[in-house]
Amino acid sequence: MKRGTLMGKKPATEPASAAEAPAEPVAPSAPTQARPAKAKTREGKRNVTAFVDEAAHRQLRMLAATEDAAMQDLFVEALNLLFENRGLSRIA
Repeated sequence: MKRGTLMGKKPATEPASAAEAPAEPVAPSAPTQARPAKAKTREGKRNVTAFVDEAAHRQLRMLAATEDAAMQDLFVEALNLLFENRGLSRIA
């Protein structure tokens, strides 16, 4: 028996007979639960993203590991130093 190809024609399907009763409409399921509320530590804060070289990212990760600190904490420290150097408040 010859095998069909993946890209070959599909066999013709027979049209549904008119004698068949239409299917019952499916009731919509309950709405999905909304996203959980933000963590308390994130309330009132916004996400800031930066693209850096692979070497800079690696160095930041290593510094965070060496100092047993989160990369985010180091990033906030860097922002505050930038603000201070520009004569602005350290508010990050």
